[in-house]
Formats: sequence, structure tokens, C-alpha cells
Amino acid sequence: MKTIKVILPALLSFFLAGAVFAQNAPEAMKKEQCLACHGPTFDELIKKNVQAQSDSGPVNPHVWIPHAGGPEKAATECIDCHAQHSIPPKPGYKDTSASLEPCYACHHNYQLKKCSSCHGGKN
Repeated sequence: MKTIKVILPALLSFFLAGAVFAQNAPEAMKKEQCLACHGPTFDELIKKNVQAQSDSGPVNPHVWIPHAGGPEKAATECIDCHAQHSIPPKPGYKDTSASLEPCYACHHNYQLKKCSSCHGGKN
């Protein structure tokens, strides 16, 4: 019974602190907000041909988002790969955090190859 009297207030404090933190956390930017400056469309962003270093050499990862093509709304959010910066960005700001790591969740062994190159099939 003593344990419950100690643990219950601690748990309530933990959840209350989490709720307060969530209210004060900055809202995550959506890709439409990013494209307002970096686009203005996803196709225009692709044409800028920004390169990232991969296991097979430099690639423009924006070409592959989404894999199946289609409307811009099918693309992932920019902050899945890029750090969110302030608006306007601080003088001299450069995003050095962009990463291909999210790609490697599916492209295991750090190989940017089609699934079928290892697993067979048409994918």
C-alpha cells in the first residue's frame, strides 16, 4: 500500500509534466510551409538537384520521394530528414543535419537499391 502512495503521485506528476511540455513544444512545420521558400513546388525542389552522399555515390534523394511518384501530398514531411529552422533562419544558417538515415529503415545494409535486387520479385 505504501508503494502505491509513492508511485501514484509520481506517475501523475510525470504525465502532467508531459502534457505541459507538449503544449509548449514548437509546432512541427509541414512541407507546404517549407516549399513556400524552398520550392515553390516539390518538382522545383527536385530540379535544384541537391545531392546527398550515399553508399553508391551522390544522389538527389528528393527524386525518390515518394517512390511511386504521384501527387506532392504523398511525399513525406521535410522534417523527417531535415532539421526545422526558425523563420526567418538565423544569418548564416545551413542545414547540416539532412540525412539518408530514414531511407535505410527499408534499404537495409545501407544499400540504396531496389528490393528486387536482393529479394527477387518485381519491386
